[in-house]
Amino acid sequence: MSIKKKILASVAVASALWVGTTTYVSENTEQYLNNYVEKTNKIYANNGMKISLLSFEKGFMTSHAKVSLDFVNSEMKKELEKILKLPIVMEYEIENGPLLLKDGLSVGASRINSKIKISDLLVDKEEFKKVVKDDIVFDTTMLIDFQNTIDYRAKSNQIIAEENQTKITIEPLKIDGKIDGETLAGTMNMLTKGIYGEMGEKGEIKLENVTLNANITKFFDNGFYLGDFTMGVEKLTLHNPNESQEIKNAKVKAVMHIKESGSELVDTNFGIDFNVGDTKLPSELNFIKTMTINYGLNGTKMGAWLAFQDTVKEVQKRQKTIIEKLSSTKDEKERQNALIELMKIQHKFENKMLLLLSDFLVKDKTTFDLNANINDGQGVGSFDVKYIGDEQLPKTIEELTVKVQQELLNWIKLNVNIELDKALVNRLPQDVQSQLAMAIMTGMLQDNNSSYGFNATYEPNKLIINGQDKSSMIMLLKALQAQGL
Repeated sequence: MSIKKKILASVAVASALWVGTTTYVSENTEQYLNNYVEKTNKIYANNGMKISLLSFEKGFMTSHAKVSLDFVNSEMKKELEKILKLPIVMEYEIENGPLLLKDGLSVGASRINSKIKISDLLVDKEEFKKVVKDDIVFDTTMLIDFQNTIDYRAKSNQIIAEENQTKITIEPLKIDGKIDGETLAGTMNMLTKGIYGEMGEKGEIKLENVTLNANITKFFDNGFYLGDFTMGVEKLTLHNPNESQEIKNAKVKAVMHIKESGSELVDTNFGIDFNVGDTKLPSELNFIKTMTINYGLNGTKMGAWLAFQDTVKEVQKRQKTIIEKLSSTKDEKERQNALIELMKIQHKFENKMLLLLSDFLVKDKTTFDLNANINDGQGVGSFDVKYIGDEQLPKTIEELTVKVQQELLNWIKLNVNIELDKALVNRLPQDVQSQLAMAIMTGMLQDNNSSYGFNATYEPNKLIINGQDKSSMIMLLKALQAQGL
């Protein structure tokens, strides 16, 4: 066979493969979308939302789909219909792979594009555009590969809202991430370079380089999830001409970690970092330049977290129904009855949470820790508790209350440690220094040359404070415990 014929044959084979693959992709995209909608609905069913695939027009190179978002809770829907055109219908253009030619050459199963104007979703579109003159537009692109991974991108225009003497500006939002199409686990990164508020005589607020990052490692059917989350503001300024204090160029970062630990156990940790920047704090707090606070509840039962999620959702659902009745009635008797019902729900929720708390605890596994750090080590403190009590606790409020009053001090091991640099102590307000001086005199704080410290460890029937046995104090603690104090 000549070279020319080989080339022609190769082109013919490649073309046949491309046509066949493209046809296969277009045939299977509808089923893929149906599966995705089904999984999404399963996760968010308790939030009162439902997504539906309204239509799918199959094409060779390009297909088109319409998806609706509606609310199944009648009371919620009734209220939202005053604002939104329900159901919300979104249109998607689907480019069929394997070769994706629009917006740059890519390889994948399909690429889905959509554009949403917020004003098109609103009942009073004209009133909205009086405030947000340039509308709010979101462009989204989802690239689906052959491993069922969704690589998505979204961006908005600059958003400017003005009403009376208030002007809010949000620089373009940029969102990107990856999602596993089967499990819906994945990442999300959001950034805006600035959020600015001008409020006339009330001052201004500026947030620069605002970020939100999420890495969800596992979704559960009831909406509970595991993962890592970070939110940050590189510069925060809050100025009110009517107030003497202001926040200027402060930096804030908050983190949350929820992960599996061992067999059917969960660790949850939260933290916040704060740098005051050029902020002038009140005189009693002006010694603070940086502060970090972290706390965690570790070694808790997975089943308890799932039950907690179900309980919260059920309570929220019932509360929404009553609040909607409150907002829709002017009859005073009906309002009073609704308020009484709200209080009953709150009381039942508190009792349920107390009983659920006992389901969280695992002997010798469950711990709570709290750590604080001021000015990069000038002031540090830690508080650590381990649960060493019974595996099974009472299942009624009355029995649990009695058991707590009788046995709480036998359920825990405790360690407390505080250390304050003397340079930091000298900058504290005078009344605080006086109290610390009294603590030093009584031995509650000990002089460690360059710092003052306090350390206490406790386990059943043994208490050590600053290296000295203070177990005699336990009888007093037990007496206070028996009285519910």
